[in-house]
Amino acid sequence: MRTRNHKGNVFVGNLPTDFSDERLAETFDPYGIVLSAAIARDPTTGARLRYGFVDIATEKAAKAAIAGLDGIKIDGSKLSVQLSEKPAKKPPGGRPALRPRLAATAPRVPPRDGAEAVFPVVPRPQPSFQVERRPLRPVPRRLTPQ
Repeated sequence: MRTRNHKGNVFVGNLPTDFSDERLAETFDPYGIVLSAAIARDPTTGARLRYGFVDIATEKAAKAAIAGLDGIKIDGSKLSVQLSEKPAKKPPGGRPALRPRLAATAPRVPPRDGAEAVFPVVPRPQPSFQVERRPLRPVPRRLTPQ
């Protein structure tokens, strides 16, 4: 399996609205082996956005595709093609970002005169996702003579 090193990952901006993933892959195919081509989608509506990413096998092929396709017009839209930037890494030994404290929690006060401490109960937020559970396929059993 190929490791993701972002050497051949290309960002394509200003795509026509009716452009498909297959057509994006066909556009980059003359420059090298296209491993994947995907147009971004709006997470709420599922509508195609006007940018996408193409993963080409080598960095040399990616640079050739950028040189050949940046600025050309397809269906009236001038493409913007550039190397996709690698996500920034955290500096070594850097401290992780602190999580904000919940505003609903009250400070804990020790009890006075032997009384029990009463702390406010704050309900946990419910998860916003749902796990899909499917039954497993039955395993076919082979009949063996005994």
